[in-house]
Parts: sequence; structure tokens; C-alpha cells
Amino acid sequence: MVNLHRRQIVPSVSCALCNVLPEDSLHAVWYCEAISGAWSTLDWFHQTAPPRPTSFTELLSSFLYNKEEFRAEIFVIMVWLLWNRRNAVQFGHPPLPVASICSSAGSYLQEFLQAQNVVPESPRPPPMQQWRPPDPQCFKVNFDAALFQRSNLAGIGIIARNHVGEAVGALSSPIPMAQSVADIEALACLKAVQFALEIGLNRVVIEGDSAVIINALLHGAGELASFGNILDDIRLHSSVFPFVEFVHVSRICNSVADALAKKAKSNVGDQIWLNDLPSDIAPLVLHDVH
Repeated sequence: MVNLHRRQIVPSVSCALCNVLPEDSLHAVWYCEAISGAWSTLDWFHQTAPPRPTSFTELLSSFLYNKEEFRAEIFVIMVWLLWNRRNAVQFGHPPLPVASICSSAGSYLQEFLQAQNVVPESPRPPPMQQWRPPDPQCFKVNFDAALFQRSNLAGIGIIARNHVGEAVGALSSPIPMAQSVADIEALACLKAVQFALEIGLNRVVIEGDSAVIINALLHGAGELASFGNILDDIRLHSSVFPFVEFVHVSRICNSVADALAKKAKSNVGDQIWLNDLPSDIAPLVLHDVH
């Protein structure tokens, strides 16, 4: 607002969030009382920053030249989120809650690191491109999620099959939209684990096409992510199984779960099928296996 006022575009320099102080770049992302909750979540933010930075360049430099792992990345992502939040308020759009800024930044960083293969410390095989039967004593449980932007809802799809590919259970469920796609995928994975337990499966291979979620579970990562608490629930519930394995597969191998997730768009609540499937899903299972 200070820059816009200097150019005679707006009549006031006041910050739209606090309505008290002039809004320069440093105020917008650091000093404004309305966003102070974002920076108070982790002590090291204020330990790393200068006591009273006088410019955004000074503040940014203190993080960029800090050798502590990922501090600069988290800081930059949070600044970006706060700036987007500021713009959302300015133009009358729903803003991201201040309390969610830090966890959202962790989620973005986690997703980026997974895409760059930074978090996995050892090479991993590429995702499977064709449905393969599990061990005869195991069941495969595939999960996927779909987004329905206009209704602010998402859908979860789950298909459980035995070692010859026969369906033993399926679920299609609408859920409220979460903060990010990764959050929804994590919820779908949790639902898959819970569904497997509910229908009495004890040796399972959980498959999904979300590399972020599967790799976080395989490598014990994701603590900083917004879906970190969901990962904890997945680990807790899956510890009940005598045998459980999480596997990343391609979208081709996950077509049935994807169709069930999209089917949730027209559901009022959970739709569950045991040893049977709706007529529009059954052909996909046959094609998937054969």
C-alpha cells in the first residue's frame, strides 16, 4: 500500500489486515499483528531473524545464509503463502487461516522434496505399470482421491481384491475439501487402512498413486507436513495388521480406485459394496486384472 500510495493509485497507506500501520513489504509479511500467529509457531524463526529487521532484504538474507537445513525454504514458502493470503483479503477472497500457514509450508516443502527425490535416501523402483496379484495369503487394497472444486468436496475410492483379482470390498465416499491434494490423498490412505480392518483383512498390500504419501510412509517422513497427523493415524492403525506393505503404483494400476473416487461426486454418504460391485465399476476390475 505504501508503494501504491506513492504512485497515487490508492488514497491510504494503511494495512488492510491490521488497519493500523502503513503496509510496506516488511510489514505485510513480518511485522503485522494480524499474521503474528504464523511466525510464533516455531521458536527458530525469531532466533534466526535479526531482532528488528529494517528491510525485507535484511530479513531474507538472515535465512538464506543460515546453514540449518531447510530453514530458508520454510521461510520463503511461508512468505509466499502470507503474501497470497494478503492478496486474498485485499480482493475479497477466502484467506488461508493464519494458524495453517506453517503446516501448509511444511506440506509444500515435503511435496517438493519428494518430487526432487531428496527425502528417500536410497533409489526406489519405478511405480508398477500393470496390476499384479499379491501373495496368495494377502489382499490388495487400492486407494485414490478426486477433487470436485465447484462443490468444495472431494471423493475417496477404495477397492480391495484377493490374490486372483476378485473384489472383496469397495468403497466410494465424499469428504469435505482439505487444505491440499496431499492432505486428501493421506485421508484416502487412512480410509483404505480402516476399511481393510473393518472388513476383516489381516495381510494387506496398500497401493496408491500418490508418491508423496507412499514415500512419506516408507521413509518415515512427513512430520512437518500438514498431513503429518494423518500419517501418524495411518501408522497407528496399520500396526494392527500381522503384515502390511505400502506400494506406489502408476495411475494405470489405480484406475478402479480412481473411478470409485469420482463416483463419490453423486453420493450422499459412504457407499460400500462387499463381494459385489456396481455395474459401471465391475468391467474396470476385469480389464484391470486381465
